[in-house]
Amino acid sequence: MSISITHPANFPTGDRRTVRVALPPVPVALVLVDRDGDVWRQVGVTKTGEPRMVCDSPSDSAEVGSGEADPWTPKAIRAWFSPVRTLGGAA
Repeated sequence: MSISITHPANFPTGDRRTVRVALPPVPVALVLVDRDGDVWRQVGVTKTGEPRMVCDSPSDSAEVGSGEADPWTPKAIRAWFSPVRTLGGAA
């Protein structure tokens, strides 16, 4: 039996059931906006599993830093720059 790609109804006979497969949820990176309008995005997780955040362009240039020694987490951002709201991403 030959299959023609020009006739999509020309499938070989057999089992044609639709099988639904559950996929794991896709992780969505967290994005926060602080009181100054600075956008914080998730760039990984800390050793304890908390989201590690970074602000690429803070409104105050004195706040620029890598954050490697003491990583910013959502809890720390809320403590220093509250109120904080989510912008897309996870809540």
